[in-house]
Amino acid sequence: MAHYQPQDRYFKQARAQGLPSRAAFKLSELLQRYHLPGPRARVLDLGCAPGGWLAVLGRMAGDETRIVGVDLVPCPAMSPKATVLTGDVADPKVRRAARDLLGAHADLIVSDMAPKLSGIRARDEARCEELLELSLRVAAEMLKPGGAMIAKAFMSGGFTQILGSFRARFRKVDVVHTAATRPGSRELYLVARGFRPAAVDGTGKDCQG
Repeated sequence: MAHYQPQDRYFKQARAQGLPSRAAFKLSELLQRYHLPGPRARVLDLGCAPGGWLAVLGRMAGDETRIVGVDLVPCPAMSPKATVLTGDVADPKVRRAARDLLGAHADLIVSDMAPKLSGIRARDEARCEELLELSLRVAAEMLKPGGAMIAKAFMSGGFTQILGSFRARFRKVDVVHTAATRPGSRELYLVARGFRPAAVDGTGKDCQG
């Protein structure tokens, strides 16, 4: 059985590169694997603190990329291409401010949102699922047709239902376990591409209700 080493190579690489956590390598792996973002992309980073994903996006994106991060707590921008808003993305005013900063619908939304854990599994799983649903609502409002999304998820009782919701909104959804994820973790990432502004029913037809 593999044992997690608190200061493994990802921890050491993060320290060496001035990154706040190993989470940066999870996003880096996914962006490289799926060739995201484009050279002139508009990117929205949900739950951006402590800033590792902003740093990776800034390093990998083109010079004309525009990045907006949102978090409940203050966070350094980590890149001259990034602007950070402190606030709750569930608040329509915060979403409008983020949209204004992007200047248009996002090409890519990334979400590393996670709740503060209570230690009560059912409660923590429910809150994780709520944040995934929130990220999908944000995408419905702020992601351009054909756009992409990367969202952190956890294997739980409601995971299959949430996966179905993502597949109703995107043409392709992959469930990925990254190399930098701690051994034994239930953490997964949903990589969704080909956003459809209108949800589809079980036959694959658009629902206009």
